[in-house]
Amino acid sequence: MTSSTQLLDILGISGSQGSSLATTKLSDASTRSESDLIRQGLSIESFRQVANYYQLSDAQLSKVLGTSLRTIVRLQKERKPLNATWSDRLYRLARVAAQAQEVFESPQTATSWLRRPNRGLNGSSPIDLLDTDAGTQQVTELLDRIEYGVYS
Repeated sequence: MTSSTQLLDILGISGSQGSSLATTKLSDASTRSESDLIRQGLSIESFRQVANYYQLSDAQLSKVLGTSLRTIVRLQKERKPLNATWSDRLYRLARVAAQAQEVFESPQTATSWLRRPNRGLNGSSPIDLLDTDAGTQQVTELLDRIEYGVYS
């Protein structure tokens, strides 16, 4: 199973990377549940961390989250967190990234796998399916099969 530390690192809310917390309201991410982090809203810094991990532009990640780049720029300017819906989607992307990193034992290999078309996903790249819960489930099931040697 995906380690919480790895997941928080990808979101940029781990003390080990010296990054800021999900929102300025939180004083200690380790004492907050992940659902509390999502409900309060992940920060634009977390958005950027995930964009960097996946090697996506802000516009591309905005599209995956179901919002516009203009909205992201406005939130950054106003120093506001993402809403709960966008935070949940961003968290989902980070969770899949952490699982892929665990399966492939390398951030570079995981990122490459997430961006390449995959025959196990009917030719779609995993990142293209992460905009829906059903697509995310397909990707995580494929990662589980790879991890346990069912899919080659």
